[in-house]
Amino acid sequence: MADSYQALYRKWRPMTFDDVVGQKHVSDTLKTGIATGRIAHAYLFCGTRGTGKTSTAKIFSRAVNCENPQNGEPCNACATCRGILDGSILDVYEMDAASNRSIEDIRVIRDEIIYTPAGCTYKVYIIDEVHMLTTEAFNALLKTLEEPPKHALFILATTEPHKIPATVLSRCQRFDFRRIGVDDIADRLSQIVKAEGIDATPDALELVAELGDGSMRDALSLLDQCAAYGYETLTSALIGEIVGIVDSKTLFSITDAIAKGDTKEALIQTDGFLHRGKEVQTFLEDLTSHFRSLLICKAAQDVAELLERTPEAAAKFQAQAETMSTEQIIYAIGVLSEALAQSKWMATPQVAAEVAMVKLCNLNYSNEPDALLARLEKLERMLAQGVTAAPKSAVKPEPDSPPWQTEPKPEPEEVKKEEIPKPVEKPKTPEDAALWEYWADALQEVKGESKLLYAFLSNAKGFLNGDIVEIELSNKVAYDKIATPNGLEYLSNLFGRIAGTPLRAEAVLAGEREKKQNSASIFDIAKKKDLLGDTLNIIQNQD
Repeated sequence: MADSYQALYRKWRPMTFDDVVGQKHVSDTLKTGIATGRIAHAYLFCGTRGTGKTSTAKIFSRAVNCENPQNGEPCNACATCRGILDGSILDVYEMDAASNRSIEDIRVIRDEIIYTPAGCTYKVYIIDEVHMLTTEAFNALLKTLEEPPKHALFILATTEPHKIPATVLSRCQRFDFRRIGVDDIADRLSQIVKAEGIDATPDALELVAELGDGSMRDALSLLDQCAAYGYETLTSALIGEIVGIVDSKTLFSITDAIAKGDTKEALIQTDGFLHRGKEVQTFLEDLTSHFRSLLICKAAQDVAELLERTPEAAAKFQAQAETMSTEQIIYAIGVLSEALAQSKWMATPQVAAEVAMVKLCNLNYSNEPDALLARLEKLERMLAQGVTAAPKSAVKPEPDSPPWQTEPKPEPEEVKKEEIPKPVEKPKTPEDAALWEYWADALQEVKGESKLLYAFLSNAKGFLNGDIVEIELSNKVAYDKIATPNGLEYLSNLFGRIAGTPLRAEAVLAGEREKKQNSASIFDIAKKKDLLGDTLNIIQNQD
């Protein structure tokens, strides 16, 4: 009868400390302690799932009892090591606290621990998921942990150390197991597929390592699942189909469409993925993670280690990040997060993904600060690149573009400037007497031509001083955009057209206008004092 199949994560469980992937800081410390005889009575192994806590505990139990230890490593060949491995030696006791969590289970350990080991140096008690013990069970274990027999050794393993009482924590040597890096997992998977005769491409192994999310066991289980499909060669595309994730090529294509503002292409790519039966939430989560990688590329250099990607993959992210602004990436993450939350309660979650695509490709559909900043950054980049205005025969520019960046509208031949009737004057009220009487009309005219300019001017005030309309702006960004030669020339023409008389526009920041007026008043007073002094001198001389 053929041997029964054994899962890869069980078959390839580490046998020595050097086999434990990504936990060198723990392995070296434990090996040194064993080699020098500095063995504590209680250890606490903490860390997320699949990082090697239980495997390290089993290796440690053999190493402290091995007949021929080698630099702190178990030989796995002596009678003691073989007996512990096959379970024939009962001096190593493993208990799952998730299913044996009561005070009675701890009392069994407390009653048995006083007896010396039968064939080993130490009696080792491995308690997995120790945080699941009840309060009473912890209290029963506490005294034993505090003063155990010399032959007793406890190894507690947990994924949630914050749930363990402080009195227990203080009696253990604590070791924190880190999440295993993608490169470390991929290297280990490469060794395993060669030994198992599985043909897999490097990018496929890298994808499996990423999906393992820091867990070697999860990565091996996923590789086992994909290998069971019987494909000749495992590729990243095949793994994406098996697992139901968005492959990186699709993510890059959708992001390229978003960067170009190509709504049609973004929707086609999105619908094509979702129509293959994939989950909307998975799509939105993967795309959010993709934009997170782009944001890291915008914020730092040499990000391969931060992204946990190969240098080649990191270079692709950096190249794509150059096509988008930081503001646009932040806005995209916000839109995708909102769509993910909405999709969980919508009857048709696909709608949330499609709306997100439309919003991401058309920044002018949103007045949120991140969207406005992204639009401003896009305009600045266009100006820096020397993008000129569209020719007269071109399509009408979007209303959110600054009007002075587009071709001026030709006036009808039959209507001359001097023939434009002067608007009827509106009665002034005490509250707005200081404002220019046609300021509201000017805002309405601006609103019809440019929503972006209207947003800048909506909170501003216009004051008429002779033939100058002083625009008082409270926002520095708005001031920097408007107080340019082209911007002021455009507004001067617009104000003159509305008032029916030549006017000149000036932009000032809030507070500057009052300072200017105060300075003028002080100058007038000083001038009057000088004139008065001169007059008195003349009168005195005449007398």
